[in-house]
Amino acid sequence: MLEGGAHIAEVGGRSVGAILWRARDLATVEEGSVFRQIDRDVFPADGAFAEIFQLWVDPEHRRRGVGTALKRALEAAARARRLGMIYTHTEERNTHVLAFNAKLGYREVRRGPIWDEIVRVSLSKDLA
Repeated sequence: MLEGGAHIAEVGGRSVGAILWRARDLATVEEGSVFRQIDRDVFPADGAFAEIFQLWVDPEHRRRGVGTALKRALEAAARARRLGMIYTHTEERNTHVLAFNAKLGYREVRRGPIWDEIVRVSLSKDLA
């Protein structure tokens, strides 16, 4: 059974960041899902991947490596579960988030609305 997880960053006993994710299987995602709009070749051959659905860093702790540490923790957990890719998305206007993801090896795989008219950029990182 596929599962997910959360990684929490703490400083002095205080939570300063979190990443929430779930393991997905391309074969079981809903027909209308954004994943069906992405080229099949982006996904690992077995279809198993991790989806980030929340990344948060306290504004006072941004640009200090917290987000990078959280993403690296997720990558390790995903590799341990033999998930071959990580997917995330952000609004097109979040250029700092796009640059952050690019620095960590994520690439754009889709651009457009998902559930409303806001343009979102879908990003993936191959873990193979």
